[in-house]
Amino acid sequence: MIAERFYAMRHGASEANLAGKVQGIEDIPLAVRGEREALASAKALEAAGITHIYASPLQRAFRTAEIVAQHLGLSVRSLDGLRARNLGTWALKPSSEIKAAWADHQHPFRSDPHFAPPGGESLYDSEQRLWQAVDPILAEPARIPLFVTHLVATGALVQRFFGQRPAFHNAEVWVLFPQQRSARLFFRPEGDLLMGNE
Repeated sequence: MIAERFYAMRHGASEANLAGKVQGIEDIPLAVRGEREALASAKALEAAGITHIYASPLQRAFRTAEIVAQHLGLSVRSLDGLRARNLGTWALKPSSEIKAAWADHQHPFRSDPHFAPPGGESLYDSEQRLWQAVDPILAEPARIPLFVTHLVATGALVQRFFGQRPAFHNAEVWVLFPQQRSARLFFRPEGDLLMGNE
């Protein structure tokens, strides 16, 4: 058996998101804007029927989850498997600088899931870590979980069950239906898209 549906949410905007810097596993706090985004998403989730909330231990995601949980009358469980992809020496560099380094579509960062930034983690490894955390929860069909995580993990969840990896706004929520292999955008807070900053 597998859960009928679950929700995936990217964390609200962090200070590094607003500064245009990549974060990886650097533990950057939510910005004031991120707090507002999280609350807007929490209000949208009032009637979603969520029973459990799981979050990355990094404070930008965990605080986002706390805001949602407080609004819904639930608690948050930290799951290490939901943490951000380790971007190694790229962390806290401007995303424009990092993107310029792999502007070529043949760069292994784009084409090889086993490529890892210097001192960092490959996409493959980060996704395997994610599945190890998420799959046992999805195997409990009575639960309707919400996973609050980061750009790469949120994208992986949607791609796995929908076949696409959209660009995610901060605090954007998707609802996924594993049995039907489908998904749809559930809620997107107002605000500019801050792309590629994990």
